[in-house]
Amino acid sequence: VSRVRPRSTGAWNIPRTESWAQDPLLPRCGTEIAAGGAEVAVSFIVFRWGAAKLPIQYDAHSWGAAEGSTVSNRFMEMFFDRAVMPRFQYDYEVLSVFIQHSDEFAGISPELLASLCRGRSVCALYFLWPIQGQQSYGDKLASVAGYVDADPFFQMVTRMEACGIHTRWPHTVQLWRCLTSKEWVPSLCTASQYHVPLTTRLSKSLVLADPRQAARHALDALSLLQAERRREASDGGPRNSDWTYCQRDKVVVKLGYSYEGLDVKVAQGEQAIADALYMLVTQPCYKNDCVYVQQRVNCVHLEVRCFVVSGKVVDALYTRFARIDCHGFMRDYEKANSGTDAMRDWFFNDQAAWQSAMDQIQLLSHRWHLWLLAQSAEPTVSVRIDYMLERVSPGKADVWTGEVGEQGYSMGGIDPVLAPGSIKYKGNAGMAMHCLHNMGAHG
Repeated sequence: VSRVRPRSTGAWNIPRTESWAQDPLLPRCGTEIAAGGAEVAVSFIVFRWGAAKLPIQYDAHSWGAAEGSTVSNRFMEMFFDRAVMPRFQYDYEVLSVFIQHSDEFAGISPELLASLCRGRSVCALYFLWPIQGQQSYGDKLASVAGYVDADPFFQMVTRMEACGIHTRWPHTVQLWRCLTSKEWVPSLCTASQYHVPLTTRLSKSLVLADPRQAARHALDALSLLQAERRREASDGGPRNSDWTYCQRDKVVVKLGYSYEGLDVKVAQGEQAIADALYMLVTQPCYKNDCVYVQQRVNCVHLEVRCFVVSGKVVDALYTRFARIDCHGFMRDYEKANSGTDAMRDWFFNDQAAWQSAMDQIQLLSHRWHLWLLAQSAEPTVSVRIDYMLERVSPGKADVWTGEVGEQGYSMGGIDPVLAPGSIKYKGNAGMAMHCLHNMGAHG
């Protein structure tokens, strides 16, 4: 006992700094029992992968050698060097929370984390990928670095925001969950102005009980949805992929909370669809409660992966999958050097059809920006929207929305500094700068 440093007189009565006490949701200890001491402009609570035996790895071809994947140390270093330091210099602090497995989220106390912060504003950054699976438990189970179980993770993020700690990367919890779960796909497929292929969902229990019956339910539902959409006189969406009576069984089967196209299968025919459904929902360690069945676009000549900043397309990648293998997976990913090359090589060099597609993309991107404002009143800085293009006939193109991805998307190898289209656009690190630009008193 004699070796313990005695508390100084009045240690428990040190007055709090006024700015620390303004927000009752963010209590500051204000005494020598708290970590740190000097007040700073911003406190960043950073959640990152911490299982030492499972290091972060990424494909430079997809993510870019300069920037790295958005859960990697390289990206986080760029985030602070390019987004935080130019704005705050050294007037900030970082409290890092290293996650080794998903069980740890239940024991995290937002109030404790807030009490350790000395910033006038406090915000949270989450450099993790939520999925519905047990392959997110670090050393406990077979795992992939950076993946975390969506259910306990989003519960923790909800508690953080309920404590007044705002999410500054990538999105607030309600929008983040909506995008990663793909719940927006069936919700908007009947709204023709968004050009989303018709989609329905099947419960996992139905697939496990009778995959063939589940496939029939999906096909019947999509047929009814198509018939109803055709009755709408004001429907201005693409029509060339509508099923005919003889071909009402071309679909894409996919899972939510999945990345990089890993859980997407193309199937045609009732039995093939049943097999695809059963395979996806019975994968080891997966916890998805439903599976999506989507009407397949008749012919995808290429995809345009648009980087949309504040509602405007500032750059794009032109890509395609050259083939579909015997198991229904898309293979042989290819990238064109420019839009001109993509038009010439994959779009029959049809300039009129190409211009029609580009005009549709601009209009759709604006609509998606407004939809995002409906999901979250705080403007979404950036998303990547993937459009599927089909040259229907000379001078005419159909454009479908394939994916709306959250911040933290793959740049596809574009250099985040030299990306053309906008001087302000500097990849995901640039998105971070925009995220921090309007930080208010609550972070």
